[in-house]
Amino acid sequence: MANGNIMFYLFDDFFINLCIIITLTVFYIPLRSKLKIDTLSHWQQGFIDGAVSGLSGVLLIIFSIEVAENALIDLRFIPIMLLILFTGLFPAVIAGIVIVIGRFIISGMTTLSVTTICLMIILIIGFQLIHKLYQPNKVTYSKALIMILFSNCVFFGIMTFYFDDYLQLLRFVPVYCMVSIICGLIAVVFSKHLDRTAMLLSKYEEEASKDFLTGLQNMRAFETTWNQFIDKSISENEKLTLLTLDIDYFKQINDTYGHPAGNQILTEFSAILLKNIRSFDTAFRNGGDEFSIILPDCNIENALEVAKRIQKEVEAHSFQISKKQNICVTVSIGAATYPDTCTNHHQIIQTADEALYKAKQSGKNRIYPSQISAREGV
Repeated sequence: MANGNIMFYLFDDFFINLCIIITLTVFYIPLRSKLKIDTLSHWQQGFIDGAVSGLSGVLLIIFSIEVAENALIDLRFIPIMLLILFTGLFPAVIAGIVIVIGRFIISGMTTLSVTTICLMIILIIGFQLIHKLYQPNKVTYSKALIMILFSNCVFFGIMTFYFDDYLQLLRFVPVYCMVSIICGLIAVVFSKHLDRTAMLLSKYEEEASKDFLTGLQNMRAFETTWNQFIDKSISENEKLTLLTLDIDYFKQINDTYGHPAGNQILTEFSAILLKNIRSFDTAFRNGGDEFSIILPDCNIENALEVAKRIQKEVEAHSFQISKKQNICVTVSIGAATYPDTCTNHHQIIQTADEALYKAKQSGKNRIYPSQISAREGV
């Protein structure tokens, strides 16, 4: 009966450990995607992932299961294993450091604390070797199972120093092995599923923000991006320019040569835009033959230089609309810069649209304001 009660409490404590692991997996992976942590540098990502997983390991330590005097076990190896499988060595090292610090905070300078250091070093090295040598860089259940069995061997090797009654240890081994295998594989299943789900959601969001024909950002993405640049311009007191562009006589081109020819022109035109802007500028297709470019930290003079380069290259480019036919097109461009030509950031888009209208009304293949009028403050 006593042994039955012990086993009941063991399973109860293991269930708490499993809940902590699943909670970390279910909540953190989608949150990581939503916060766009994957857009940070490799080291920043690794530090955040490692710190979060390390804290989960500390929670597992708090809910450790005492199986003998001064002998505690838990499932802290699982966050380390998941990091090695899905993220990499660096975050696993960070998690190991956090777990060791947590153990010292909880227990002070004890034998258990020193043992934790040895345990983390052995687990991280062992998991990394398994990950690189067995089915290299793939996440499989057989690899996870080998990692779990390895961690069990390490745990039981350490436990022999704390158990006087080896028969009691042998009775405990099957229970721990079974629970650790089940919990470890469940964690891998959840992680693989959520990682794939987050990847697909990110892909769908990216596709939803792009124009299917040109690959440029679309109007839906423009609103979000524009608001971000407006906030940055105001908070950092930076200039912000918007170029609006319209291909001249595009309707007549479609009517004369057909929509496939028009689509080819839009594709080649988009490539010219990307070629003539900086890496941190953003080009958009607003719809039809209307485009826009956001130029952060760019005054009106520099913006007009960009517009001039685009105008000249479009004018000189031979657009291939069929295997045997090429045509030339021109573009009209309007520009508005906060605060150079527009002192109210809410009116930048309207000012740029009005500038484009004036460029087209003045004969097309024009830029408004011109470099001369811009210097005069028009």
